[in-house]
Amino acid sequence: MKPITRFGNIDFLSGLLLAAIAIIALCYIRTLTVGTVLEMGPGYFPLGLALVLLGLGLCLLVKGLFVDAPPVGEFHLRPLFFILLSFAAFGLLIERAGIMVAILAQVAVAHFASRETTVLQSVLTGIGCAVVSAVVFVLILQIPVSILP
Repeated sequence: MKPITRFGNIDFLSGLLLAAIAIIALCYIRTLTVGTVLEMGPGYFPLGLALVLLGLGLCLLVKGLFVDAPPVGEFHLRPLFFILLSFAAFGLLIERAGIMVAILAQVAVAHFASRETTVLQSVLTGIGCAVVSAVVFVLILQIPVSILP
């Protein structure tokens, strides 16, 4: 086993971020009723998800302490801006334009976050995600959202 080396590597900081998000989520859902497996309450799934996230975060944190990992690279604002903008576009369009248009718009905006992605890749990804989401969420799970405007 290697000695504790760095606290600034990507695994350690990623684990710290995941653990922090999980702890914040646990604080928010502590007042929800969990219920049982047969009668799940509103806090059942968020609690399970937060615990899994916490476990993954702790595993990454420990790995970052004992295994050599690359240091954290540069911070890029362009991907952050376009990914957040794509979520906002989806949120604004989902009720007004339907799930397919909202997903196509989200992928179109997110395309600008990466310089390596081609337009064809983004178009195919958007169409694929829109069709699969419409089938799964609207037709199979019967989520009350329109497919098209």
